[in-house]
Amino acid sequence: MKEKKITIFTPAYNRAYTLEKLYKSLLQQTDKRFCWLIVDDGSVDETGELVTEWIQENKIEIEYYKQENKGKPSAHNKGVELTKTELFTCVDSDDYLTEDAVAEILYMWEKLPDDCIGILGYKEREGKEALTTCSNDSITEGTLRYLYDHGLHGDTVLVFRSEILKKFSFPQFDGEKFIPEAYLYDLLDQEGKLFLMRKAIYVCEYLPDGYTASMSKLLYKNPQGYFCYINQRLHFDVTIKQRFTDSVRYNAMAIAHRKKRIIKDAVYPLYALLAYPWGWLLYRKRYACYR
Repeated sequence: MKEKKITIFTPAYNRAYTLEKLYKSLLQQTDKRFCWLIVDDGSVDETGELVTEWIQENKIEIEYYKQENKGKPSAHNKGVELTKTELFTCVDSDDYLTEDAVAEILYMWEKLPDDCIGILGYKEREGKEALTTCSNDSITEGTLRYLYDHGLHGDTVLVFRSEILKKFSFPQFDGEKFIPEAYLYDLLDQEGKLFLMRKAIYVCEYLPDGYTASMSKLLYKNPQGYFCYINQRLHFDVTIKQRFTDSVRYNAMAIAHRKKRIIKDAVYPLYALLAYPWGWLLYRKRYACYR
């Protein structure tokens, strides 16, 4: 049996009705050097029974772990902890991979330098509608933030070297179950570069009950996680534009939760003061309806 090279991690919460599409896409992979790791975040539907059936079929390697409902960041932490392969990528329970995804990842990975921390690939919708574009034809590598600042647009699939990923985890806050994924990506950006794969290997469907559809509400209901993320982002900001933009975002959440010392507690008080009117406008647009 060939050594498994990549863990395909899927956090699942009451998604028995969508998981089969992902399972079938994994059965069709032209390169089987992967393990499918499912962390069930307290599902109360048939997710466990369904996965047990697939494990018994023994067509691909599947690992299943169930925890009490703690949210996707907690499930991600557990998935990274359980990973034993060289590479790690997350495929959500309502999405799936193209049949050559694993082959393309591993083919590219074997050609990359040892200091590379991962690969960035493209996503698409069913019907081949592109979800990822890059207007800069010359760019081939960079940190995630650098790539987005230099022509990359849209959602992407990220593959990381597991030993780098294991250095970090999402923090947990009492009463909260979410923190933006960019919290972790900003930390990984400090470790090295990603290489750009200009090919769609991930097929995405945004469901009404998914994170993307309710992001503003999710952020509003998890303020400690959001402040942890945005304050870290501000510490990493290097340009005036970055500090101003993130100060606007900080202000909007601070206003939404009636933070008493908005300016004084800001990472950059002067930027927070200058950005306050725009922060108020963003609050009105994004969060006022939830207060």
